[in-house]
Amino acid sequence: MSNATVLADTNIWISYFRANEYSDTLVELFESDRLVINDVILAELIPALNLSKNQKTISHLRKLKRLPVFVNWEGIIEAQTKCLSKGINGIGLPDLMIAQSAVECSVSIFTNDKNLRNSSDFLNFKLFDPQ
Repeated sequence: MSNATVLADTNIWISYFRANEYSDTLVELFESDRLVINDVILAELIPALNLSKNQKTISHLRKLKRLPVFVNWEGIIEAQTKCLSKGINGIGLPDLMIAQSAVECSVSIFTNDKNLRNSSDFLNFKLFDPQ
């Protein structure tokens, strides 16, 4: 595992909450002060956590270092165009915003989303490999 800062994607957090999957990796990233989050991921996670009245988890997530999210809409349009030209039509705006944030902040993305993983090369963001 490298020493790079890592943005854990929403799907990683959901797998962690549902099945305690990735717990060792997330704990290691947290303890080494390398785990970050952004408002897009918080906006995807917090509503369900609110409904399950899981305020403690919300509090912990909000304490993580938060990356800024500035949406460059022309960049998003260009990224979506690149994805479509490569046959990746299942990537949504939140994933493109997460990728854009990772590029702008020079962090790696920890994800198990196939479309996001397949777009890393041509969208120019690094993937985190927990191995």
